[in-house]
This record gives sequence, structure tokens and C-alpha cells, in this order.
Amino acid sequence: MLIQVTRFACGSLVVGFTTQHIVADGRATNNFFLAWSQATRGAAFDPVPVHDRVSFFTPRDTPRIEFDHRGVEFKPYDEKVDSDEDGHAGDDEEVVINKVHLSREFISKLKSQASAGAHRPYSTLQCVVAHLWRCMTKARGLDGRETTSVCIAVDGRARLSPPVPDGYTGNVVLWARPTATAAELVNRPLKHAVKLINREVTRINDGYFKSFIDIVNSGAVEKERLVASADAAEMVLSPNIEVDSWLRIPFYDLDFGGGRPFFFMPSYLPVEGLLILLPPFFGDGSVDAYVPLFSRHMDVFNNCCYSVDQDQTTSLA
Repeated sequence: MLIQVTRFACGSLVVGFTTQHIVADGRATNNFFLAWSQATRGAAFDPVPVHDRVSFFTPRDTPRIEFDHRGVEFKPYDEKVDSDEDGHAGDDEEVVINKVHLSREFISKLKSQASAGAHRPYSTLQCVVAHLWRCMTKARGLDGRETTSVCIAVDGRARLSPPVPDGYTGNVVLWARPTATAAELVNRPLKHAVKLINREVTRINDGYFKSFIDIVNSGAVEKERLVASADAAEMVLSPNIEVDSWLRIPFYDLDFGGGRPFFFMPSYLPVEGLLILLPPFFGDGSVDAYVPLFSRHMDVFNNCCYSVDQDQTTSLA
């Protein structure tokens, strides 16, 4: 972790940081800052930091790799791609990060439309991601037959049995990866996209996490020369999307002795398709989304991202 503190003449402070996700996921990073802020005020640590990996991530006596982790968390090592300097074509095109504010009323309409006929309402995260996934796919003008996926980080702390303590310091995140053709996603209503997301997120359960623990301890990763499918050097994700949701991470509760922060935002990260979701400072149920797309796609995106008209679709062949 790298931290930079900048003090301004007015007396305000800016705390900037960067982390390696392998070491700490979003919740662990927030817990670190929370403990830091509690220490500056002489308060007790809550939650108590936990560094015990053996108790929670030991493989089963009889390994059961019950899910296909190849192609999701792992991919075959490709020497050609690794040595190809042009492996990230399109990096030189202009990427614009558009901050979209979705009000509580707008999100309520999204959830009402998406949850019609469902046994219970879908979550804010799933409805917002489904809406923005569809809008970004429309804006990109993908061929209707092209496959698009959205990668959503799923925290395993509460999903594992026994559960991992909230104060665990490390990375307990795996990906849910809903997939559809561009035509299926755009031509069908919002609730179809939400169902795809809900189904894949629900699938990342205790059994899935334990299957992952078993495969990484089985020797298969080394034997088959598998590498992580996530590529930090990739600057263009189209036709896919990656979602980093910080909606449940209480950064605004931090207090280093001078009161709560009045603003929190990601640094400038122009990765096309890397969608970041944040709660605004006023905590009224709205969502701020940072949407990076090529500049040529922004007009179409802006024309549809604030619309929740019933059965609003765009035909893709």
C-alpha cells in the first residue's frame, strides 16, 4: 500500500492511496483506514483486525473442484500475448470518464421495473449494474452477435461457512461473470439483465469459494501454467465491463480527529469499461457512477443513461 497525505493552506487534508488487490480487497482496505482513524483518536479497534488465513482457507481433505474456474478466475498462460507490445490495441484512443449521478427516485424506478413479477425486489447494486451494462453496450454499438460480460466482485466473508470475520485483512473476492450477446442484452427488457446478474451472483456461494480454494491448492494451476484472468495492464475492456462497487464500504465514517471526510472519489483511472460505483456524501440512497468510455460513445450513453422508460430497447441485429 502507498499512501500520500497532502495538507493545504486552508487546513484541509487529502489522503490518497493505492493498494494491490491481491493483498487487500475493498473491505480490508477500508478496515485498515478505519483502524488508523481509530488509533489517531485513541479509540478501540472495531472491527478487530484478523490475519489468520489457515483457519478459513484450508483445502478440504478430499478436494472437490466442482466448478469450472478455468476461463473465469484463470486462463492459460500465453507467451505470445505476454511478449506482444501491441497486446492492448486501442490504448491510444481517448477515454472519457463520465460521472453519472443516479438519484434515489431514479433507482427506485429502476428497481420497480426490474423486480416486476419477482418474488422479492432485486438489490440496488444489481439493478444499477444491469442498467449501466445495457447503456454501455448500446453506446459501444456492438454487433448483436458479439458476447459481452460484466465482472462483479463478490465478497466471500459472509458466504463462506463458517463465515470469515468482518475484520479479516486480505482478499476474499471472486468474480461473478454474467454473460449475454449484445442483442439479447439490449433487445430484452431491463429485468432480463438483472436476472442474469442475480443468477450469477447467487452462484458464488460457499461451495464455489471452497471449490476455488481446492483448485489453487491442488497443483493444477502450476501444472497447467494457468494465470489470473484479471489483467491489470489491460486498458480496454470492451465488449466487457468490470464493476468495482464501493456502495457498502463506509469510507465516509472515517474520522482522523477532525471530523468525517466531505468527499471521496477514485483517482483518475482511464480504463475503458471499468465501472466504479460510490455512495455520495449525503447518504440519501443515490449512487455516483464513474463510467469510462471512448469519447465517440459518450453521446449515445448520455442519451440513454437517465431513461427508465418501460421496455426501452434498441434493436441490435
